[in-house]
Amino acid sequence: MNKVMKLGLVLLPILTACDNAKNIKEKGVLVNNPADGGAMTQWVSVPVPDAQSQWRVKGVPSEWRNTPEGGKALFAAINVAPGVSEYYPLTRIGAGQPVEDFAHAELSIRTGGEWNGTVYEAQEFSFETVEHFVAPEQLTDHSYYLRYEGPGWESDKVGYRLYFDWRNAIDVFVKTGSDPVLSKVGQDGYDSYHSLSEWGGDALKVGKSLGVGALGRKTDDGILHFQYVDNTSYTLLENSQTSASFKVNYENWALDENGSAGVDIQTVYRINAFDPTTHINVKASEAASGIVAGLVAHDNTQVIDVKGAEWGVIGTWGPQSVLGDQDKLGLAVFYRLDQVVGVEKGEFDHLVMFKPLTAFEYKILAVWPQRDEAIHSAEAFSTLLEDKLNAFENPISVQVVEK
Repeated sequence: MNKVMKLGLVLLPILTACDNAKNIKEKGVLVNNPADGGAMTQWVSVPVPDAQSQWRVKGVPSEWRNTPEGGKALFAAINVAPGVSEYYPLTRIGAGQPVEDFAHAELSIRTGGEWNGTVYEAQEFSFETVEHFVAPEQLTDHSYYLRYEGPGWESDKVGYRLYFDWRNAIDVFVKTGSDPVLSKVGQDGYDSYHSLSEWGGDALKVGKSLGVGALGRKTDDGILHFQYVDNTSYTLLENSQTSASFKVNYENWALDENGSAGVDIQTVYRINAFDPTTHINVKASEAASGIVAGLVAHDNTQVIDVKGAEWGVIGTWGPQSVLGDQDKLGLAVFYRLDQVVGVEKGEFDHLVMFKPLTAFEYKILAVWPQRDEAIHSAEAFSTLLEDKLNAFENPISVQVVEK
């Protein structure tokens, strides 16, 4: 065999390999924001099989998360202007953008003491974080048993807490920075977080209201909170780098102590990084009438009421903070138009009144202008809410393509 033929035999597999390499197509994500979509960062689900969990979206924060169906899905934070399409390559772990911890949910119980009636007494403030919790029968407001009185959840933008007793109101934690802080809040007692500190503070004037978006039931005597419920439980669902979620189950939420019109309710709360919005999904054992979501109504606030084609929002702007007489907050409840009877003013709340349904969803939002420099007026806050409606109604579309 001559040298030329030998050289050809050697080069043939090399050239074939090079040719095959050229034929390997890069996979990526093509995203499109409709012309009437929202001008903000949005989390999108990327249709990649969970068997390919080593993949990430290059150039943007992305992470695999749990799905309600029990599987995994790849989510990415995309910021594309309305009317624009962009391409992002898919890459393997280690080559993507590092993802910081920006979301957190928790519930902590006090330890080292004992119950004295409806008050938990202990010498020290020592707490244990739990993933599942069933409220004891004696738990009520100011029992000093749960750290900051219930579950807390946060993104890098804002935090919230749910009073885990008959009040069942949602309060707001404002934050001065992006790092998770709730694990440190209330470790020294039940008073320090009511004042503005280095990390932020408990801000909303809740009073007798439902706070920002908590559930209640409309009756002839006013709005019923959770005075009559057989059992209340909490379960942590996820604490990833960019998303946190938990659920609360209420067994036999009734209209009176006799159990009239009792209904089981499950609420799932989820918050994502880079966004102050909390997404709330509700399931009911039967289609009960009179269920509402409340938004605290202070006299000195401006009311924002906007309706789109599919979603609506009721919002308030003004000095409604316990951190100072002129400390402002922007609050909002978003709802699906086809799931509500309407919105009306109650004694303590603006009330989003849901139709009798076994499943519905809504969203809540809080903004602190001292943190968000772009929102310092009712007009700017209204623009944000309208932009949110655009994003909900015209979300970013995603498809995996090859180039």
